[in-house]
Amino acid sequence: MYGGRGALVWGCMSASGLVQRRFRQRYNQEPPNANNIRRWHRMFEERGYLCKGKTSGRPRASAENVERISRTYERSPRKLTYEGIRLGVTNATKTVWRVLRKRPKMKPYVIQLVQQLKPEDYGKRMNHATFIQESMEDETMADRLIFSDESTFHISGNVNRYNSRIWGTEKPSTVIEHECNSSKVNVFCSIS
Repeated sequence: MYGGRGALVWGCMSASGLVQRRFRQRYNQEPPNANNIRRWHRMFEERGYLCKGKTSGRPRASAENVERISRTYERSPRKLTYEGIRLGVTNATKTVWRVLRKRPKMKPYVIQLVQQLKPEDYGKRMNHATFIQESMEDETMADRLIFSDESTFHISGNVNRYNSRIWGTEKPSTVIEHECNSSKVNVFCSIS
């Protein structure tokens, strides 16, 4: 910052307007504004140098906050990270993420929906797999194939599983009951 040093030296001698004119003449470029010249002069008077001192960096979460966040998510790992703000644990979801990943070494696991298989299901699955395998030998099968998907929106407000996370140090193997007969709206789409 050669201009800052030059402006500071001139600032010690005279008014900021004159400093700006001399700066423009000497360096042939736009001078620093008057506020910066006054600030540099004040910094030099107070500290004796212009360099910005070392900053402490990003403020760290206090030990108390780390302990509170860890305890909260160990007790109820399904709690969403933004709920930490509502509980007064911290004021930023990023802090919750950082603390959970580094201190107790927890990871956010996505809930996987799997169907509970009953003994009678195994035979049905085998029959279906055999049927599909035999159907693939038919050359017209591709013309009759339909790709489809559906999505269910529960009126009760069930949480979208794609946005749900369970925080833990190892992959959870919990069973979550799925509501089957609640009021809902189905959206279906198919491509043939």
